Amino acid sequence: MIKLKEELKNIFLMGLGAMSMTNEKAQELKKELLQKGEEMFESGKVANEELKHHLKEKIKENVTVVVHEDISKEKLKESIQALSLEEKKELFDLLKE
Repeated sequence: MIKLKEELKNIFLMGLGAMSMTNEKAQELKKELLQKGEEMFESGKVANEELKHHLKEKIKENVTVVVHEDISKEKLKESIQALSLEEKKELFDLLKE
């Protein structure tokens, strides 16, 4: 009977120890996951900034800005006269729409 009592006590104490260890390990895991998450977040911010910079550079290299000037009636008339007959027909069709 004493041996059974001692075994039950040991089982109870092992259960308490397991709960304690689980809590400690959970806290350690929580800290580690938070740290890894923060590291990934920071590296993602850096990568995002680099991507923005590269994108701006590529846009500067490959995009041409065209500025339209105001056109006078005379210049417009000259431009229309320089068109081929087919181009004039296309322009006329566009104007009818």
